[in-house]
Amino acid sequence: MFFFAKYYMKCIDNYINTKVELDSLQERLKLLTQYERGILAEIELIKKTISQYNKVIKKIEEDICNLSGIENKLYKEIVINGTSVSKAIEKVSEEENKDVSTLWKNYYPNVKKEIEKLSKYKN
Repeated sequence: MFFFAKYYMKCIDNYINTKVELDSLQERLKLLTQYERGILAEIELIKKTISQYNKVIKKIEEDICNLSGIENKLYKEIVINGTSVSKAIEKVSEEENKDVSTLWKNYYPNVKKEIEKLSKYKN
């Protein structure tokens, strides 16, 4: 009889321990599920924002490409097309039929200020 009482107490202890562990795991699962929903919602929001920003950037780039003027052409070549400054100046000077030194001296300083503003945002 002593053996059965000991076995019975061990079964109750196992039951209690298992029940506590089960409750703990269910609570953790509930919290993680809520956390997962929050993360998924944030991921969707970020994806939508990225998509909207890409559309805005594309529209602005198109608008910049349609602008006239030497400074705008330089800015487009350097920032949007990724051309090096020297090559951009050479290209625009040919298109505009201006001397390279004129662009360096009269136009590039203003473009450089705008590029520096842009680089501050990247860092």
